[in-house]
Amino acid sequence: MTHLLPAFYFGLFLVGLLIGLALILRNRHSLAYTYFGFYNLITAWGFFVSFMLVSGLIMQFPSFFRTAAPLHYLWGPLCYLFVRNLLSSNNRFYKTDILHFLPFMIHFVELLPFYLTAREYKIQVLSGMFSSGDRFGIYEGLLTSYWHSILKFSQMLIYNILQWRILYLFNRTQNKLFKENNKLIINWVMFINITGTVMILSAQLHRIMMSRPALFGISLPDILFYMYYLGIWYYMLVKTELLSGIKLYHVVPAHEGFAIHDSGTLISRRARGYEELIIKMETQMQAHQPFLEEKFNIALLSKQVNSPEYKISKAIKFKFGIHFPEYVNRYRIDYIEYNFSKNPEWKKYTIDGMALSAGFNSRNAFYAAFKKIKGITPTFFFNRS
Repeated sequence: MTHLLPAFYFGLFLVGLLIGLALILRNRHSLAYTYFGFYNLITAWGFFVSFMLVSGLIMQFPSFFRTAAPLHYLWGPLCYLFVRNLLSSNNRFYKTDILHFLPFMIHFVELLPFYLTAREYKIQVLSGMFSSGDRFGIYEGLLTSYWHSILKFSQMLIYNILQWRILYLFNRTQNKLFKENNKLIINWVMFINITGTVMILSAQLHRIMMSRPALFGISLPDILFYMYYLGIWYYMLVKTELLSGIKLYHVVPAHEGFAIHDSGTLISRRARGYEELIIKMETQMQAHQPFLEEKFNIALLSKQVNSPEYKISKAIKFKFGIHFPEYVNRYRIDYIEYNFSKNPEWKKYTIDGMALSAGFNSRNAFYAAFKKIKGITPTFFFNRS
C-alpha cells in the first residue's frame, strides 16, 4: 500500500502531462485549447508535487515544495477562458484578461521569499509538517495553506458560475441544426461544468467543516477531485477529436464565390485575421441568429463581436466578395429555406409572412434580395418546391 499512492500520483502526473502537451502542440493556433492545455499541465504539476510528498522524495528535493501552490489560482481562470473562447469562436487575448491572472501573480510574489530561502530551511519546514501531520497549517505568505485553499476553491466556484452563464446563453439559440451539429462541444462543456460544480462544492464544504485533516489521508473531496480529472481525461481519450481541437461547426449559409488569397506574407496575415473575425461572426449569426431582428445592422454586429465596423466590412468582402447587406440577406434566405423544408407549419405561411419572420422589413426588400441571390423569384421557387 505504501507504494500504491506514489504510483497513483505519478500516473496522474504522466496522463495530465501528455494530455496537456497534446492539446497545446496539436492546436497551436487555438487560444481556447492553449488555455485548456495549460490547465491540464498545471494539474499534472500538482500531482507531481503530491507524488514527491507522499514518496518522501521531497526531502531530497525540497525546492519543489510549494511550487504548485500559486499555480492553483489559475485553475478557475484558465477553465473559464477555455469555455469562453471555445463557445464564442474567439481566438483573441484581451488586455483586460490579464486581470484573471492577478491572484496567481500576487501569491507567487508572496511565496518568492520562501522559494529563495536555503535548502536547510525548506527541509526544516517539511519536517515540521510531517511531524505535526498538518499540511494546512503552514503559512504561505500572509495566510496559511488552509485559507489559501478556501480562497482558491471560492475563486473556482465564481468562475464555474460564469461558465454556466456562458453555456446558458449559448443554449438559448433557436437554431436547432446548429446545436445538433455542435452537440459534442455542448455536452463536453456541460460535463466539465457539472463535474466541476460537484467537485468544488464538496471540496469547499470539506475545507470549511474539517478541523484537522490527515496529512495524506484520502478524503471524499480528494476522491471527487481525482474522479473529476480522471473523468475529463477519459472523456478526451474516448472522444479523441477533442484532443485535436474540435471547434464549432458552422452549418449555414453556404456562401458562394469566395477565395482566400495567400500570395505573400502580408496577404497571408491579413487572411488569417479575416478568417478569425469571420469565425466569430459566423458563430454569432448561427448561435444567436441576430439577423432575425428587422433592425439588425452592421453597428449591432460590431458590438456583438467586439470588432470595428470597417473590419467587418473588409472581412466579408475579402472572404465572400459581397457587402454586409447581402451577407445578412443570405442568412435570412437560408433561414427561410431551412424552415420551409423542415417545419410543416411554414408550408402554411404566405411569402410575406416568411419574409417578416426572417427579418426582412418589406415584401419588396425580400423579393429583391431573393432574386439577386437565387436568380429566381420567391414565388417561382416556393411553388416549385
